[in-house]
Amino acid sequence: MLLGSTRSLCPRIGPPIALLLAFMAACAADELIPEHGRYSQTYQSDWAALPTGKDLAKWDIALQSFRAVNGEQVRAVFRNQAEVRLSGERLKVRWSKPGCDKYRHALYLFTHCEKVVIEDMAILNADPDFRASSTFFFEDCGRVEIRNCYIAGTCGRAMIRIEGCREYFIDRVDLSGWDYPDAGMKAGPGIFINNGAGWDAARDRPGAIYAANFRELEWGVIQNSYIHDHPNTEPDTNHDGILLHAPADGLIFNCVFENYEGDSCLDVSHRRSDPGYRRHHFRVERNVFDRCHRVKTNGAVGSGDCSILWCNNLYLDSMLTDYHAGWPNWHVHETFINHTGGGYFLTMYCRDGPTLLRNCLIHCPVSPGSMYEPWGKADEQDTWIQPDRCIYSMPAPRSWLKPRGEHGRVITTWEDWRAAGFDTHSLLTQAEPGFRDPAAGDYRLLPTSPATGAGTPHMQQAAELRRAVKSDFYGRPRPDPPSVGAFEASP
Repeated sequence: MLLGSTRSLCPRIGPPIALLLAFMAACAADELIPEHGRYSQTYQSDWAALPTGKDLAKWDIALQSFRAVNGEQVRAVFRNQAEVRLSGERLKVRWSKPGCDKYRHALYLFTHCEKVVIEDMAILNADPDFRASSTFFFEDCGRVEIRNCYIAGTCGRAMIRIEGCREYFIDRVDLSGWDYPDAGMKAGPGIFINNGAGWDAARDRPGAIYAANFRELEWGVIQNSYIHDHPNTEPDTNHDGILLHAPADGLIFNCVFENYEGDSCLDVSHRRSDPGYRRHHFRVERNVFDRCHRVKTNGAVGSGDCSILWCNNLYLDSMLTDYHAGWPNWHVHETFINHTGGGYFLTMYCRDGPTLLRNCLIHCPVSPGSMYEPWGKADEQDTWIQPDRCIYSMPAPRSWLKPRGEHGRVITTWEDWRAAGFDTHSLLTQAEPGFRDPAAGDYRLLPTSPATGAGTPHMQQAAELRRAVKSDFYGRPRPDPPSVGAFEASP
């Protein structure tokens, strides 16, 4: 059973196969660079020659030979070790007992290890009933590196769970659903980075972390990865492709999320406001979200001097949900395309922290149902939506603002929307957006596009490099004025 089509994403991004192989060889020893604006060698490479995460991470399973094993018999626990390295396994894992115990059903458990490196591993969870807990579970570790791995099938907690660890670097992982012969396509949650949610005053430590000797998260990067084929067939599950609680500083870069119908393909939010968690900035850049149920920002109240920046991302039939609190959430130079219309663009419940959209291109050939749907309990909560300098390439929606509950105002017309102070410098047009070849996945702008040169250079001039957006999806410098959307114009 397949989910949707298997169309190729942005084929113009990927170089010829010889260059692809050369790039993969060059980045095999890529390293985490804990500095805003650098992050990794790949981040500093030529993005015009950078394949997508799908190109880099996708495994050809037909070429693999899996060894059938019993989870209880082969599971391994590593404690208090200076360095652990694992590589080369191809395992098809079944567990004798159901239950999804957090520790006993983790295939590889690492506790209080200083450095762990996982490379070239392929693990298939062969039980369709979610009895596996995690494939790799890291607790209280120093540095975690995971490269060139494949994990598929069900699990109850996360395929990769990193909790109370100092730093992580995840590069070229393929996290996939599995088509079980008698149960259909199923998958578990992908990556969970847990740095606490709220503050546990009684224990004087971050909430939702239960390990004895947790490390405060400092840096993390997830890049060049492919998270896909998660159907929404299991009731009462809250499964995310990548979930980050209080991510500190770092980056999600050049990943492809595809056919992800679980709760959200990506959920990232600052969830702590304690004095030890301050001035953190996390960046989400150059990713492709294709046919995903939602892309989400949520969480408990975070520190006002933290922020998250989403920039240069492409969203194809993938909507936003946002109910963060206490800090600014930026969407800058983003391209959103909704082919079918209907539904909503953004549903949100923001509290004491704005959602700001700048230089974004929203294209919908069919009129959407509504653009912004607040669902808070206060009439004034819709003021936390702050879009401007955007282009809406679409027929007018039935409403611009439509509260989901009893509170808030309804705004139906473009004129009333702007009169209320929203999108003061934005454009609503039914003109074609002017993509070069959207059927082939080429969303660069033609010089004649209404989005060409229509943006504001404000975000290029950000005082801090970590908040600046100086290039487009392909790494080309943004001119002054820049274009609206993730892609600059190309002749």
